[in-house]
Amino acid sequence: MSPEEQQPTLDDKPFTFAISLSVLDHLGRNLYRSFTTVLGEAISNAWDANAHNVWINIDRGNDSFFIKDDGDGMTSTDFQNKFLKIGYSKRRECGNTSDSGRPFIGRKGIGKLALLSCADRVSVISKVIDGEYIGGIIDNSGLDDAITHDLTPDEYRLEKPDLDVFGDLKDEHEKGTIIFFENIKEGIRHRIEY
Repeated sequence: MSPEEQQPTLDDKPFTFAISLSVLDHLGRNLYRSFTTVLGEAISNAWDANAHNVWINIDRGNDSFFIKDDGDGMTSTDFQNKFLKIGYSKRRECGNTSDSGRPFIGRKGIGKLALLSCADRVSVISKVIDGEYIGGIIDNSGLDDAITHDLTPDEYRLEKPDLDVFGDLKDEHEKGTIIFFENIKEGIRHRIEY
């Protein structure tokens, strides 16, 4: 058989899926606009992490707020492979209930995108018992730029959070997560009582 008559062969290298960061917008980053929806999602995450308390500190003057919980907290591996993994579901890994018997609220692992929808920057720190704080900053303008340049998720690196920003919220915080929402996109228009 002559070289011209040979059939083309498939490359031995396997094909894999690649996901653009723009999927974050399609799945929900720009779908959630309600401040109360964002609060509800953060509280649901705290519930699923076995939190007994959630504190919400609102600073209307600076259009920012903190959400702090006393849940199980996250290790750096948890933060990367669970919190930052869109589509991660505790139900798939742990069944329908937590070790303490609570039914999990989260289902599809995309509700966390609501947390990115309302602020220019979202800083997350978390710790487990006897652990150190870990976390990162999700800067929505940087994320927008990464989407514009069609970067893959592993090409967009989170900034390291400044622990001083969290001030005394870290005091006596043995475990759990604290999230700082900076520069709320449409401001905090409702009364704090609302």
